[in-house]
Amino acid sequence: MSASRSDLLFMAQIAEQAERWDDMREYMSRVAKVAQELDTVERNMLSQAFKESVNARRLALREVRRSLDVLPRVVEYHGKLQEELTECCEGMLEILPELTGKASDADVEGKVFYLKLMGDYCRYLAEFGTPDESASAVEQAKGAYSQAMALATSGLGDCHPGRLGLALNYAVFQNEVLKDRGSAIALAKETLADLAAPAGLDDENAAVVIDIKQILEENLKLWQAGSNDDGTQIEEM
Repeated sequence: MSASRSDLLFMAQIAEQAERWDDMREYMSRVAKVAQELDTVERNMLSQAFKESVNARRLALREVRRSLDVLPRVVEYHGKLQEELTECCEGMLEILPELTGKASDADVEGKVFYLKLMGDYCRYLAEFGTPDESASAVEQAKGAYSQAMALATSGLGDCHPGRLGLALNYAVFQNEVLKDRGSAIALAKETLADLAAPAGLDDENAAVVIDIKQILEENLKLWQAGSNDDGTQIEEM
């Protein structure tokens, strides 16, 4: 007997408590494929599950890549990690178009959230894929981020956490993947200039806005100093 949506959500919460991110990713993927839209809490659970799974592989790949030239036998292990990363990213990218389509036209926050994720996971593929795979992923990421920015600019306030998180990651993409430091710096400066005090937000969202502002400021300093080519820049919290 297949598990109900509520059962899958419950198991995802258990997996989260146990920090079994791959299991949580599987449960939330199944939740996302149900006809019902995801609410804000469920969207965040989906994002966290995939983010934790993918970031573990990204960190591992960056570490293993340092040994590729001196230890050829590491190549096979590097390939294994790359396959795992690709599986995670493609799993997210498979469900995002349907989730975006489910979000109503009035749900600008939801559409921006999903388009940002699409940009993020195409960016991760671009970081570690073959040249052909990377080229395709870069174009998809660029399109998703651009579409999300257009929606966020017209439909979300300057202090909206979703808009700020999008600007942060889009700037990272511009600098790290497109190697367009000038555009990354310009976007970070523009976002910070438009960022007023987070009035009217609850304590949790206000804290998120403050954290993203600090991260943007730190990245901006790194980019202006030209000191982040080793991947030391910060993305999301």
